[in-house]
Formats: sequence, C-alpha cells, structure tokens
Amino acid sequence: MMKWILRIILAGLVLLAWMFRSAHSEHKETAVIRLLGDAEFSPFKLLFISDVHRRELRPDMFNDQVDLVVIGGDFVERGVPERRIRENLRILTELAPVYYVFGNNDREIGEERLRALLEEQDATILDDESVELFGNAKLKLTGIDYFAFREHSVENAFRTVEKGDSVIFISHTPFVFKHVKQHYPVSLLIAGHTHGGQIRLGPYGIFDRGSLTVSGGITELISNGFGTTTLPLRLGAKAEYHVLEIHPSPGRKHLAQSSSIG
Repeated sequence: MMKWILRIILAGLVLLAWMFRSAHSEHKETAVIRLLGDAEFSPFKLLFISDVHRRELRPDMFNDQVDLVVIGGDFVERGVPERRIRENLRILTELAPVYYVFGNNDREIGEERLRALLEEQDATILDDESVELFGNAKLKLTGIDYFAFREHSVENAFRTVEKGDSVIFISHTPFVFKHVKQHYPVSLLIAGHTHGGQIRLGPYGIFDRGSLTVSGGITELISNGFGTTTLPLRLGAKAEYHVLEIHPSPGRKHLAQSSSIG
C-alpha cells in the first residue's frame, strides 16, 4: 500500500512539474490571412499577444520582423512589479509600434499608472476607437476596452468605420464577436481572455482551446494567451502568441492558412 501511495505522490509531482513547465514555455503560431474589404495595401505582419499577466518576456522570444504589435489585454495583474511591466513593454515596442486594449485584470494595478507606462513607451491605447493603419483610410484597426467597464464600446469603436473598409477588430474577450459580426463590417476578429481553458482534462475545459476559424469569409482568432491566472500551471492549452501575415483581398476572396511552430 505504501508503495502505491508513493507512486501516486511521485506521479502527481511529475504532472505538476510538467504543467509548470508548460505554463512557462512559449509557442509561436503563424497564419496567412487575406482581409475582406476594399483596402489596397502591401502585405504586413502583425504580432498578437494577450494575457501575459505575471510572465517576464525576453527579447529572444520574438525573432520575426513585424510591422505592428497588438496587445490584447490582461498584460498585467495585481502584484506585478513596475520594473517588469516596463521591461515587457520595452521588448515589444522595440519590435514595432504597439497597440493596446484593456482586459479585465489590467486595472488591478491602477488605470492611471498603467496608462502612464504605456504612454511612456509610445504605445497606442485603443479606447473604443478605430485607427488607420499605415496612413490607409480604408484599412482600420478597431479596438474596444473590456466591455464590462463601458457602455456602447463597440458602437463607439466603429463610428468612423465605413462600408467597404478592411477592418481588424481587437477585443480582450471573444464573447463580443457574434454581436460585432452581426452589426458591423469586419474581416478579422482577434481576442484572448479564455486561456484556452488553461487546465484541460482531454477535450474538457472551462473554455474551448484557442483556435483560428473561417466562416462566411470572416476569420476569428482566439488565443490561449501567453500567461496564466490564479495558478501558474497549464495542461492541454499551450502558452502562445501569434504572428499573422496579412494580405489584401480586393477580389473579396478569402483565404486563411495556419501552421504551428513550437
């Protein structure tokens, strides 16, 4: 009996070590996406990262030349040292111009404090608004604050979007995707928040795994996120960030091809 108890304890410790290691690994997911809409532009690369929480970034994690970086919220949480926040931001802003949307945990360190750190690093905060990318009036990056903190977030964000625009929509949570697709012109929707369930038992988890899907000519990307919440453990939902190569689709055809680089 004692041997069985020891074996169970050992197996549990091995599993915890594996889950801890998984939570502190990094996987780059890549995809080639063609945007619906009338915008004509040269192909560009977008790095998307969300849910960093308490993790420390390193420059050697990111080896792609990208044209913009999008942080999809929950970059921080209560207790993250300011030195780490500043260094993580510096690493990303050295890659390319950074755009930021707030998540549900970011304000735990104080909204004014975080805004000051973002502005210090020249990051653009998308406060329920759309911005032109690369000076192209038909190519829009549209971002909302975490929807629970504001009214009319989506409506305000799309007020300068016109029919025919090629729109990349950024939200911390994917739970607004259905509403956005039903009411606004959009080609690519990107979010995090769910952590892919973070700890899964086979196919079962609190949320679905992150995914890239195409339906009705619209691409949806939901990331597992890069960090963890509550417990620094992952199982069956790898930590990840994404590099998207984005092309125009003037013929209104749509194609998304994805691959994974571990």
